[in-house]
Amino acid sequence: MTTPRLAVAHALRLRAAHRLHAVAAPHAPTSVRQTYLICTNPRSGSWLLSEGLASTSVAGNPREWFHAAQEQEERARWRMAHSTDLTFAGYLEHVRRRATSPNGICGVKLHYYQFAELQERLAAQPRLRDLTGLPLLSAIFPNVRHLWLRRRDKARQAISYYIASSTDRWWQIDGVKPKKTPGPATEPAFDPRKIRSLESQVRRSEARWKAYFKANEIDPFVVFYEDLLADYAGQIVRVLNWLGVSDVEPARVPPPRLQRQSTSQNEDWLKRYLKFKKAHPIEPGAAGAAAIRPARNRRRDAFRDPWRHWIAQQRLARLPEDEAIDVLVKNGCDKTVAASEVSKAYADPYLDGAAQILARQRKASALLTALGELRKLDSRPAVARRANVSVREFRDEYYAANRPVVLEGLISRWRALSSWTPDYLKRAVGDLTVEVMTDRNSDPEFERNAARHRTPMKFGEYIDKVSSGVATNDYNLVANNGFFQRFATHRLLEDLAPRLPYLKPAPAGDQCFLWLGPAGTFTQLHHDTSNILFAQIVGRKRYLFVPSTQWSCVYNTQGVFSDVDPESPDLARHPRFRGATVIEVVLAPGDVLFVPVGWWHHVRSIDVSISVSFTNFAYPNHVQWEPKA
Repeated sequence: MTTPRLAVAHALRLRAAHRLHAVAAPHAPTSVRQTYLICTNPRSGSWLLSEGLASTSVAGNPREWFHAAQEQEERARWRMAHSTDLTFAGYLEHVRRRATSPNGICGVKLHYYQFAELQERLAAQPRLRDLTGLPLLSAIFPNVRHLWLRRRDKARQAISYYIASSTDRWWQIDGVKPKKTPGPATEPAFDPRKIRSLESQVRRSEARWKAYFKANEIDPFVVFYEDLLADYAGQIVRVLNWLGVSDVEPARVPPPRLQRQSTSQNEDWLKRYLKFKKAHPIEPGAAGAAAIRPARNRRRDAFRDPWRHWIAQQRLARLPEDEAIDVLVKNGCDKTVAASEVSKAYADPYLDGAAQILARQRKASALLTALGELRKLDSRPAVARRANVSVREFRDEYYAANRPVVLEGLISRWRALSSWTPDYLKRAVGDLTVEVMTDRNSDPEFERNAARHRTPMKFGEYIDKVSSGVATNDYNLVANNGFFQRFATHRLLEDLAPRLPYLKPAPAGDQCFLWLGPAGTFTQLHHDTSNILFAQIVGRKRYLFVPSTQWSCVYNTQGVFSDVDPESPDLARHPRFRGATVIEVVLAPGDVLFVPVGWWHHVRSIDVSISVSFTNFAYPNHVQWEPKA
């Protein structure tokens, strides 16, 4: 049934309807059920460990959330998406959400100096003034546990620390350039006294971690950097088991993206440094040289590029200079630095050129909005159900008009409607290896991160999983599986006859797509870059449409995806979605849906579902899209 111009209020009520189908709700902000802190010091392999744990999508997102520079970047990105500032309490909530995976595990990485500063900032909060140590952290991070990441070889650690501090190169990934602080980077000269100072600093920080554990009767879970290097996947799984995640095998841990930065220079310096230490032992009680702090950690008010991006946005949005400065100061920026940065940006002739382009884009957006308002005056159903639609009428009234329609009776003679049972499909192509998108429940961004979820398996094995009766979004066979491009599957195309009148005579394998999944699978709100004809073979699917003209309502920040969950919209984060017209369409077996290019849609399987979609229209179906939103 099609409901014309379904109001957003009705979309909010859809959550209750899902319970009737025993379908899990989509990824809402997850409450934290367990927190772990990676307690460490610089050059202990914390990037390597954190990346590995985050890549599994079941161990939170451990990062240096309380590094001064990281916090400033987070605050800047927040302000780009919201009109409010973050208090420290608000930033803590932001961290909990960003650092937590859908299973409720939250990960935070802390060097000791960050940990000491965090305790001071927490203790300054009125409701936490009387707490210290573990009780203080437990008040912020539920069920907190401690992972102590150490490095056995302190001399090598100090050398690595010295080189990274001097060059501001803290990590290396193929094809990715690390952010650098302003100023020229020079290769450091061997300086054994500075290296020894850093080794002493590392040892002091490690002793302070040890004292904290002892004072709070904490038995931390210990990981050594050397063991992580020797058995990366095994150590990641070991941590997951400690966290209570026991269903991940080492073979499923993605390979590390980070490259080792140690070179022959490190080994040469090690020999020279050990020789220096032997010749110049430190006398008891003697102080070492002044410790080196990384350049990026020196100033809490150091200006970060995300704030520059925010200033540029405000310049283009015509925000007065004094108001921009006020926002920066409220977020911890030095007033003099903030005024200088704002003044520089507001006088930048390059941004004047950008403003001219933006003015043209605003005009295009205003035209889309106007067309959307005019469409609301149309008294016809937003998505009609029609039978016996001629080729010419379909072209003129729907294809050319960019209007969706449900076509009834169009595939009533297809054998697939009756023959595509699990046993039939298994007999036909059960031994074929197909690519299934798995572990989708572990990743709120499973659509954007599709490459991480591709899993080969036998088609017959997958059909058995789908037929088990479990309602889940954890696995799905989606359009980009290349199913009908395989010669073995062409026999199934014979079950899709006669051909649909609006399509070219013979559907090419790369223009015909199979969708097969259990009840509960869903596709996040997005738009396609071509027109689609979608035929429902088995089970029911529900579409939530938003017209293409309402682009400004759906918060399209990346590619073809919307940031809004139309089943449960967060109107505090996405207030413009109040103006969206949400249209519900439920497809039953035998229904064919025309999905026009650019129309936003969220799709959920109500039952075990098999669908086939086509793009080989008899009319032009190529639209030039920019690669990014």
